[in-house]
Amino acid sequence: MWIPDIRTLFLILFLVNVFLTLLLFSFWKSQRTYDGFRTWMLSLLVISCGYFLLMTGGSLPVFLSTIVADLLIALSVMMRLDSTGKYFRTKALSPIIYSILIPAALLFLWFTYRVDSVVIRGVIVGLLIVPCFVATAFIAIRFREQETRSLRYGFAMALLVTALLWTVIIVAAIITPGNHSLSNPDPLNSIFFIVTILMDIVATVFFLLLNMARTQTELRESEERYRNLVDNLPDYIVIHDKEFIHYANPAATRLLGPAQGTLAGQSIYSFLTPASAEAARAVINASRSGGFPEYLSEIDIQLRDGTVRHCLIKTVRIEDKGLPSGLSVITDITERKAAEDALSRANNKLTILSSITRHDIKNQLMALSIYLQLSKEELETVPTASEYLKKEMTIAEIMGHQIDFTKIYEDMGTTAPIWQNVNESVRRAVAALPMRDVQVEVVRSDLAIYADPLFEKVFYNLIDNALRYGGDTMTKISISCNETDKGLVLICKDDGVGITKEDKEHLFERGFGKHTGLGLFLSREILSITGITIVENGEPGKGARFEMNVPEGAYRFGQS
Repeated sequence: MWIPDIRTLFLILFLVNVFLTLLLFSFWKSQRTYDGFRTWMLSLLVISCGYFLLMTGGSLPVFLSTIVADLLIALSVMMRLDSTGKYFRTKALSPIIYSILIPAALLFLWFTYRVDSVVIRGVIVGLLIVPCFVATAFIAIRFREQETRSLRYGFAMALLVTALLWTVIIVAAIITPGNHSLSNPDPLNSIFFIVTILMDIVATVFFLLLNMARTQTELRESEERYRNLVDNLPDYIVIHDKEFIHYANPAATRLLGPAQGTLAGQSIYSFLTPASAEAARAVINASRSGGFPEYLSEIDIQLRDGTVRHCLIKTVRIEDKGLPSGLSVITDITERKAAEDALSRANNKLTILSSITRHDIKNQLMALSIYLQLSKEELETVPTASEYLKKEMTIAEIMGHQIDFTKIYEDMGTTAPIWQNVNESVRRAVAALPMRDVQVEVVRSDLAIYADPLFEKVFYNLIDNALRYGGDTMTKISISCNETDKGLVLICKDDGVGITKEDKEHLFERGFGKHTGLGLFLSREILSITGITIVENGEPGKGARFEMNVPEGAYRFGQS
């Protein structure tokens, strides 16, 4: 029987470990791997370098072909211990273990150049390698995972066999005189290296299989977890192509399924009302590139007994058994819809009542104002009565403003917020106010804010407030903005007399002020609908400064 020489065995060991390195590298790049996989792969590369140096024999200095080669082999085994600890316990090897290589290197130098002893060098290598192999096997055996028990035991067996071989070689070298160099053509050396080749392959293959088994386990657990989630959701989950249902969760089957209790194979339009089926078909047919619309829309589902349920549906594109499909999540909003309709009807009735009442009060208030004016003209010669009538007319005027406020406040929040250009809103407010010689400057004409449609009223009130209380020295009102890490600060400031510290505390309270006391209160309420806050932090004597804090997503530049 042909037995290869030692140099050939080193070449085979080198080639085998290079091949295993490439195999693991390919798996690492294409599949999911876990902690320690890369370390094991690098350990194969390191030991390949060690075997290459051993293979060169006498063609390289002794320092490289003996000392460095042995240290690389020892480092590789330590890396495998590190890799196994990371994989099974997510715990890396302490750097102190690696630092043992430093005194080992010094001992190698001493027993090579000062006292040339192959046996002692072999003992040093064995003391580095054998405990690492045993510890690596022990970690795999101790790990509690029933599903991978056979793989872990096979992995540990390969490591223990290698440790046993190293022990046998070292003991034989100690008790048997002669040349114990690894290059010695001793049959025991040949057997040792042949078995080492096999165990390297077996250990690496088992480590690879352990990674694959863990991937399969996690995939199965993930599928089971999401299957349980889908099966127990109260919402209706349907997977379909553009025509037929592939899967429906139990909630959908219970609600929509026929007597046999399955929806698979039925048309996705079969349980929709005719109007909803037509609208859904139009949306799906209009979708581009075979995709599905990924937004919420309302549909009506007709049950077997003829009952109609109002639902929200959102469909996203998925891959089902390798085919492009749609996953639709359908949420029943019938009760919510009924409550919304009832609330809407109640609001409509209240709005009508409020409008009629406001109209009648305004008519009576107008008549009262006319009579007060006539009375004032008749009683101008009576100073006390004239003074009373002036106060009564002022009260009537304020009552008219308050009634107008109820109309504005009633409209606030009844329509959806929209994007509004700040510059255009300011210009419309300026056009409705007596500006005197005061200039209004807007720094960014491309800023848009997402706010209630009454957003323009905010600037009207702020500018009107400045005109009323800014004083005769005020010449300019500016609207500017600053972006922060929390959003945007929209600033409205003037160069008037400012606001006193006493007034700042009550500035946005309803009824506070020298006029109606409703303008700033209304501004704060309008802004709060979309999460915008407003504060005044100007310095008395240097002008008013109102800062509106606009959250992320509620402002943009470049669009109106």
